[in-house]
Amino acid sequence: MHPQIISKWIDKEMLLNENISAEILSWLLEEKSITQRIMKDYSFSLELISSKQEIISSEEKAFLGNTEDKIQVRRVKLLANDKEIVIAKSLIPSLTSKHGFDGLSNLGKQPLGDLIFQSQIFVRTKIFFAKFKYKNSSFWGRITIFDVNSYPMTIMEVFLIE
Repeated sequence: MHPQIISKWIDKEMLLNENISAEILSWLLEEKSITQRIMKDYSFSLELISSKQEIISSEEKAFLGNTEDKIQVRRVKLLANDKEIVIAKSLIPSLTSKHGFDGLSNLGKQPLGDLIFQSQIFVRTKIFFAKFKYKNSSFWGRITIFDVNSYPMTIMEVFLIE
């Protein structure tokens, strides 16, 4: 089961007007590696759910500014002490992995954050926030749009924190 969006995407200014706990807000606004943040206090592990070519939604295409029919979609769970804490979905167009950074095409169980925060070629350009439904509960998440050597990529993270 994958998280389902249940609200509209909003920007940071609108997010700050929502009634959100300080803890959840700190995760949503985290500017450093989520993986490193988890590792600081917990035993970290990554579960690779899938990594395959998929047809993406028109909304996802709009975030990428991309017209490719199929995109590499990578879904993972980040675990803290063996408990799900983040569900993430990355959209990596073939041109991005081919010309932006070829290491994106074979990540396996390596956290994407390890690459993003070790290289200057990943530039965060936009970030939006929304509510998601996952396993009969609602959670906040974000989508971050990156420029990778002038090629787009997105990472959507849903924080399973109540």
